[in-house]
Amino acid sequence: MYFRGYQKLFGVLLCEDDGGKNEGRGIPVKRAGYEDCIFLENTSLKDRTGKEVFEGDIVRIRINGKQYEGVVPAVPDMFKSRKLHPLQGLFGKFGLNPENGEIEIEVIGNSFESKPF
Repeated sequence: MYFRGYQKLFGVLLCEDDGGKNEGRGIPVKRAGYEDCIFLENTSLKDRTGKEVFEGDIVRIRINGKQYEGVVPAVPDMFKSRKLHPLQGLFGKFGLNPENGEIEIEVIGNSFESKPF
């Protein structure tokens, strides 16, 4: 799994995490075809440790003293302009209302490297 991918005319430039150097763009390490890549959108959220949350991540959610685990589904299109929470699909799965309590999110893996539930 790579940190970031940049779409180019005939393929994708894959990058490793640069630890915040180079304005967070990553270190280019490989070129690949579009058919070899799965692009996962950033939710614009960070977990309790500061790690970015992406589609496909396995997360643990704590809200109102209860704990839930699940895979982050596709982020809703235009979630910011539609005033939707980026984890709306996961909240709906568990019947949670993000406005009714303080939410703590922790990334515990991802569905491509870990076996989901």
